[in-house]
Amino acid sequence: MIEGALLVLSPSGIFAAISGVVLGIVFGAIPGLTATLGIALLLPVTFLMAPQEGMIMLSGVYAGAIFGGSISAILLNTPGTPASIVTAWEGHAMARRGEAPEALGIAAVASGIGGLFSAVVMLLATAPLARIALEFGPAEFVALVTFSLVVVSVMLPTPLLANAAGCAIGLALATVGLDPVTGEARFTYGAFQLFGGLDLVALLIGFFCMTQGLLLAKEAILDMRRPAVVFSDASHISVVARTLGKRVWTLVRSSVIGTFLGILPAIGPETTPLIAHAVERRFARGGEAFGEGSRQGLAAAECSMNANVGGSLIPLLALGIPGSGAAAVFAGALILHGLRPGPLLFMEQPTIIYAFFTGFIFVNIFIILLGLYGARYFAVALRVPKGVLGALVCFFSIFGTYALGNSLFNVWVMFGATLFAFALSAVSIPILPVVLGLILGGLLEQNLVILASITRERSDLLTHPVAIGIFAITVAVLAIALARRLRPSPQDSTPP
Repeated sequence: MIEGALLVLSPSGIFAAISGVVLGIVFGAIPGLTATLGIALLLPVTFLMAPQEGMIMLSGVYAGAIFGGSISAILLNTPGTPASIVTAWEGHAMARRGEAPEALGIAAVASGIGGLFSAVVMLLATAPLARIALEFGPAEFVALVTFSLVVVSVMLPTPLLANAAGCAIGLALATVGLDPVTGEARFTYGAFQLFGGLDLVALLIGFFCMTQGLLLAKEAILDMRRPAVVFSDASHISVVARTLGKRVWTLVRSSVIGTFLGILPAIGPETTPLIAHAVERRFARGGEAFGEGSRQGLAAAECSMNANVGGSLIPLLALGIPGSGAAAVFAGALILHGLRPGPLLFMEQPTIIYAFFTGFIFVNIFIILLGLYGARYFAVALRVPKGVLGALVCFFSIFGTYALGNSLFNVWVMFGATLFAFALSAVSIPILPVVLGLILGGLLEQNLVILASITRERSDLLTHPVAIGIFAITVAVLAIALARRLRPSPQDSTPP
């Protein structure tokens, strides 16, 4: 642990943390660019860095982008990322009252506090969770992957069948390559480049980067202009400290909510602030007009969002299961550096993991400092035309994909993924279940093969109580979700 912390304190480690946060805030502040896009676009850059520095930089992009979306939400009432919707409700109302500096300061400090809380939980909980996972056999992993896919299918707001179809498509894409049992080529159509499977990073760049670049270009062509940017002075630290000092329990509750929901698959930072905001409404004693510039509501939303970031990385590092779309792309970064997410990571590369934990703490400290003193300067990014942004995103998508292995074939895979993403969008199938199925498909198939080879009779499955328990929870979650979705709404039961 100490050796890992010392790696972060080197100039290159500090630079990775600061540069990641700065780039993340810029990405988040520009409407249309998301944390997932930022991680996917900068992923090839980390190939030139040491693994721990690349991980720290990408975590800075992840956390920084979540906070950066609050800048445009507060100043323009335009959420930079989908997670900043609640911030726009409260923060922009404060800005209209001339309190934009205070709103930006509250957002920065609350985000940093939520992130620091999740970083501590990550440091304390991930390793014990990984040690428990080391006791898992193939039955337990099959049950765990099944649980993750079911939770994603029932938690996303899109139709259940569409979510399940996305998971099935992702699992199907994971079968491309050599059969793990017979060694025969599957769905390669004679292309030797596919013997190792579809390149995960090329697919992720196509799903998240090139698609967004083309959408930005479309908006530029249609002349969808943004309102003028209003700049404010940096917030006064004492005012922000006094405001948040009166709302300590808000920060505690929101940090716990954000971290816990981040651990659950499919509940990303987009949903967390809505839940934390609703909880604070119940605890409010009066004097807080929620939705009209409430400091308590703003602090709860921002704190829970960045706490969700650390929470989503816990199952990824401990179990190999990403807790959000951005964490799924983060898994691609680990694989690119030769690191296999999961419990063995703590045995094989403990120094790198603890360097990352320490670096994530520094990332959130830098979010507080840069947010307090530099929010108005990051807002300059809002003036970049969408056409320029779209062109840059498309260029770096192509360049980054080619740089992965100097392979033009990967570029074609990326273009294919882009077209496929638009096709899925046209039939209302979300991309997150597809990505999760793609990442977990290999793990599921491998353990299914092993389980089938060691199981002689069906009664042998009864010797795995943990797996049976996970399957029981999975069935219960699915049954509850189906019951809620099939229950008629009050409008449907009202007689005409």
